[in-house]
Parts: sequence; structure tokens; C-alpha cells
Amino acid sequence: MSKKVLILGEDTRSFLSVIRSLAKQGYQVDVVCFDASSPSLKSKYIKNVFLLNYQAYTQTEWLENLISIVEEQNYSAIVPCDERSIFPLNENKKRFPDTTVLAIPNQMVIKHLFDKSTTKALAEKLNIPVAKGEILSIKPMGYDKLKAKFGSQFVVKPTLSFESDNLATRQTVGVISSQIDFDRYTKYISDSDEFLVEEYFTGKGDGLSLLAFDGQVNHAFAHTRVSEPRSGGGSSYRKAIPVDNGKLDACKKLCEATRYHGVGMFEFKTNIETGKWILIEVNARFWGSLPLAIHAGIDFPALYVNSLLQGQHMEKGVNTSYNQQAYARSLSSDLFDSKAEFEYDRANIGSAAALNNLSRRLLSYTRLLTSEKIDSYDPSDRQPFVAECKQFFDSTLADKLKRRSNVIQQEKLRKLLTAIYAARTPSIKFVCYGNIMRSPMAKESLRLLTNQAKLGWDIDSYGFHQNENRKSPDECIEEAAKLGIDLSEHRSKCLRQSNIDIENTIIFVFDDKNMDKLARYYKVESVFNLAWFVPSGLGRHNEIEDPYGKGNAATAYCYLLVVEAVKLIFEEYLKIKTL
Repeated sequence: MSKKVLILGEDTRSFLSVIRSLAKQGYQVDVVCFDASSPSLKSKYIKNVFLLNYQAYTQTEWLENLISIVEEQNYSAIVPCDERSIFPLNENKKRFPDTTVLAIPNQMVIKHLFDKSTTKALAEKLNIPVAKGEILSIKPMGYDKLKAKFGSQFVVKPTLSFESDNLATRQTVGVISSQIDFDRYTKYISDSDEFLVEEYFTGKGDGLSLLAFDGQVNHAFAHTRVSEPRSGGGSSYRKAIPVDNGKLDACKKLCEATRYHGVGMFEFKTNIETGKWILIEVNARFWGSLPLAIHAGIDFPALYVNSLLQGQHMEKGVNTSYNQQAYARSLSSDLFDSKAEFEYDRANIGSAAALNNLSRRLLSYTRLLTSEKIDSYDPSDRQPFVAECKQFFDSTLADKLKRRSNVIQQEKLRKLLTAIYAARTPSIKFVCYGNIMRSPMAKESLRLLTNQAKLGWDIDSYGFHQNENRKSPDECIEEAAKLGIDLSEHRSKCLRQSNIDIENTIIFVFDDKNMDKLARYYKVESVFNLAWFVPSGLGRHNEIEDPYGKGNAATAYCYLLVVEAVKLIFEEYLKIKTL
């Protein structure tokens, strides 16, 4: 009987690569996926799927569900693909069976290499080049002082990508080039929030991926970014390159200092003109460019898990043998990045030059005929690639093909009324992003009508925002009061799976983003967009736009659409009820 492994993640890069790699090694693969819409779930190599995330579940609920799954399934190993899984596994190691190996970094690695500030401190101690920088409270310091200290362009980094007490929110790095950039980045942070601020280092991103045992590097693979998003973040298109001895020595120093045991990708930036380079950060886990490494010939997931479960360690020395002509790209990310780059070029250098640059970039796809692969594509496992293409189409073209007519509205209305009558006791939930503007108004509007008709419906409102107990803005309270509704006592709540009764709950959202979140993170059957039911006399609507920060006039218009849509639904229900 093959050994069972549980892989935790969601993307089509590291997560899907680990799934395929371990299944091809003969392991039975089950997964815990954060996103129900992930194309990776279409892989034929997955035996069982468990959907757990930090949106529909609290962190405590997530952990308890995971432990129950592991105890029931008797896994040989649990393989997490990002910090959202690594942190809770590390903090609760003793709660998992002794017979289950946790494929997580050792404690010294977690202590020194997960926090960007401690990584920087250790690198400086080991004489590894890093950018000049320090930890600062950036909001009270202001843009001008930071510009004077670090130059006209500087980088702001949260020290952790995920904080262990807030695994639902990924913190992002910002490249600041103007007051506008600074204001946008600091809009939602407090004066006390500290960040690692560094001088901007001009260069191209590259990485050195490795597998180490007890501090000794055993396998190493290097890549460079063929294209990089202008706004920063991971690259969608990468190429294998020879291992640079200077960077390998830097990685060896860090591995020896932390007794590194496991996989990781050490990120660098290299100035092509001068040859100088700096260490950016360490991803002590499976990484986004993993498909390229496997395509080039170093199967890191198989090597790592086989070493954990079968004691397969390689010979002494560092294996750097792989295809240095290999390319790989994340298809949807690369297409979106190409579009963004074209729009930037068109605005700054003109349409002709922009089109020329785009044409050259698109010509690179001819490498698919030789040494390149698409991250999500595998000839033996094509469905994840098909699903990714469909998602790209839906996100770019489907909206343009949408139409709304009275016929479609009547079809939606029939489905809604059928769902209401099918429920034993209808439980109506209105859900918007923050639960401070649209959804509380819809809840109170419907509650007012059902109370007058003496219907015993359960009516409530929620949001996706994790920060609860927030008040409605003043403009909401003012505009609702004009319509006879009091929102002054309303406080926001985050929707959890426990709030949903599959058989009886009917959820109304307000836009496609809300609909997408429900599909990705929750188990629910009856979902409707309230915009579908706005009376035709008020125009055709695919969303009831969030008026947050847009003043009283926008809020008043939003509430007009909300109230009229609720009234239409209620009046149609009463017509059928009296038949």
C-alpha cells in the first residue's frame, strides 16, 4: 500500500508542482486547499480534497479541522507550501501524531529566516551583501523624511509576509517612488506599525533554490527573471542559469548558521552592469518558480519528501546538474503582466513603441516549441491548465459578454422564490465586503417589510472583512435615517461557515467580487446578486457599487438601488404567497 501524504496550499506553481511530483513518486496525495476555485484541484493526481481557509473559518477552527483530518486519515507526511500552514504546524507540532512527519523548516530557520529583519541581521553578521535599511514607523515619519534618508525611490517591507495571528492577510512589499505611492501604501496602517525600509537597489531579480540537510547544501538550482512586474512581486517568466559561486557561498553560510534542513529559495538582485548583487530575502519553503526547477531536472519535492520518509540522502557535495536552457512561465500571470506593461508603455512611450515591445514579448511564446513549459501544464495532467485558461477568459472577457434583460431577471427571480419556498425557515444573509454600508441597509430594509407582514424569517448581514465590530460611516447613518432606518447601533461581523445552514440559507451579495469570494471560500448553495433585482426603471445593473469613501450622494444612490431591489423581491414573494 502506498504511503499517504497531505499537501497544503492553493496555487498552480508550488502547490500543483508538489502534488504532481509526489504522486509520480507513488505517494497517495490528499490536499487541504485554501481556495475552492484553484485550478490545481482539477489534477488527476489528487485522491481527496479538503477545503479549509482563514476566511470561512477562524484560525482555531482551521487547526481543529486539520487535526481531525490527519488523525482520521493516518498520513505519513504533511507538506505545507506556504506560511499560512507552516506557522500553525510549527506552533502545534505536539498535537499531531508521532507517526506523521511534518515537512516544515527546523526551528533555527524559522527564528532567523522567516522575518526579513532577522534575515538581514544574520546576513550582515555573515558579511553577505544586503541593501542599506532599518526598521521604522513610516507613517509618522512621512514621505519627505524617508526620501531624504533613503533616496527618491525606496522599498518598504513588512518583516513577515504573514503574521501568525492573522494568517488570512498577506502583507505586501511596496516600491515607493512618489508621495502618491506613499499615501496609497500607508492608507490602512497605523502610526505605530513598523516596517523594514531599504534603499532601492537597481538590478534584476534572480534566485538560488536548494535542498539542505543539517546545514549542508545538497542540491542547488539557479534562475533569473526574464520579465518582472513593474509594481514588484513574483515574476511570471523565468529561465534557468548557472549557479553563481558567490551566491552559493552566501547560501551555504546561512544554511550552516541555521542548521538548515529542508527546501528553500534564496532571492537575490543583481546589477547587470556592475555585477554587484544583494540578498533580498529567503523563502524557507516551496517557492513560486518551483515548476522551472523540476522542468530543468531537479525534483525538489521528491528529493525532500523521500529523504524524510525513506532516508534517501544524496552523496557528499552539491548537485548543480540541470538543463540551463529551460524556461517556465505562469500563463495567466504573464498575460496579465503583458497587458499591464503594454498599457504603461502606451501611456509613456506611445502606441507604436508599446506595440513593438508587446510583439517581442509575445514572440517569446515560440519557446514553448523547444525548452519552455507552462507552470500549470503537464501532458499527463492537463485539466489544471484547462481550468486556468477558463479562469483567465472569465476574468477578462466574460464580463464584456454579460447582458441583463427583463427575461433574465425573471429567471433569477423564479430561482430565488423557489429557494425561499424550499427552505423550512428562510435564513436570509446579506453579505458585502465590509458589512458597514450595503449589507446592513439591505438587512434592515427587508426586516422592516417582513415584520410588517409578520413573517418569521431569519435576516442578518455579514462581511468578508476580518476586522469586526466596526460602525457604519456617518453618511450611511444619515442617508438611512432619511429612509426611516436606524444604522447607528450596527456593528460589523465577518461571515463564517458556521453562520451558513446549507439547506435554509439564502445569501445576497452586491457585486461579482462578493460572488467570487463566496465561491472560493464557502460552502453554500443559494447565492444571488441583489443587483439582478433592481427594477428595470432604474437601469440595468450587474452590481450595486460600494459607496465607501464617495460621500452622501453616492451612498444615497446605493441605498435607492438596495431598497428598490429588496421591495421588488418582497412584492413578488407576496404575489405568489397569496395565490
